Amino acid sequence: MITSNDLLLVQRIVEQGSLTKAAESLFLTQSALSHQLKDLEYRTGLQIFDRVHKKLLLTHTGQRMMESAGSILPQLSRLNEDIAAYKKGKVQTLRIATECYTCYHWLPEIITRLKSNLPAVEISIVAGATQRPLEALLNGELDLAVVSDSPNHPAIHTSQLFTDNLVAVLPHQHPFTRTKTALTAADFATENLLSYDVYGGSHHFAQEFFRETTPATTTRIQLTEAIVEMIHAGMGVGIFANWVIAPYLKNKDIVTLPLKSPLRKRVWRAAYLSKKNPVIPPFISAVKEYFR
Repeated sequence: MITSNDLLLVQRIVEQGSLTKAAESLFLTQSALSHQLKDLEYRTGLQIFDRVHKKLLLTHTGQRMMESAGSILPQLSRLNEDIAAYKKGKVQTLRIATECYTCYHWLPEIITRLKSNLPAVEISIVAGATQRPLEALLNGELDLAVVSDSPNHPAIHTSQLFTDNLVAVLPHQHPFTRTKTALTAADFATENLLSYDVYGGSHHFAQEFFRETTPATTTRIQLTEAIVEMIHAGMGVGIFANWVIAPYLKNKDIVTLPLKSPLRKRVWRAAYLSKKNPVIPPFISAVKEYFR
């Protein structure tokens, strides 16, 4: 019989790339993890991994287990969260993530507004889904994703939340702050762009804005706060949504400049699967009211 621990074992080995790293992530010794893997292969009567040039490659059986792990483990995690919530007297939980950005300065006010009408609601942030919110939504890790692109999937429902503008973020002493009133893609040709993904902002904006001219270098960092600190230190420039960078402008020696592109304006949407979750409609209303 396959257990959730078996699925987690296979998933961690694949994700970590080695038995040593997988063992560390599971707080096991390598020998203990190796023993568990051998036991799993003994119980199934099949090989889970092929050992090729010191690498572990999934067999067909292993691939099937990995696929199941991707759907079953998030569901079990959600079940445990719900049971814990029920034990605390919580009526409903809402797991959310925002595409690209890891800042949630706006969330406390949203929660306060929700709790005024739904005092038993519990909202949790799934930070690991920031770079793949729709995938996380579809496999059960999230209840709602805040995204800037319109999802093209029949199971995903959307509701428009607000619009924003992408702006360039630079250290206050940058020469552009004295010579430019707005930036084009060509202005980034001499700059190190600090970015979440390949070029910052949404993929669609990046592909279009930097179609003819790309930044001199790009440094990928997945934390908003880290990007802001590096800009503040003069280590590069960034592209942010105006609502994301606004709180940092008060305490950091950084400034913003508009971008010369019609694509700088974006529409953010709430994406969700279930229309029956009672927390989603008031959450959407609270977000709309906040950004209005």
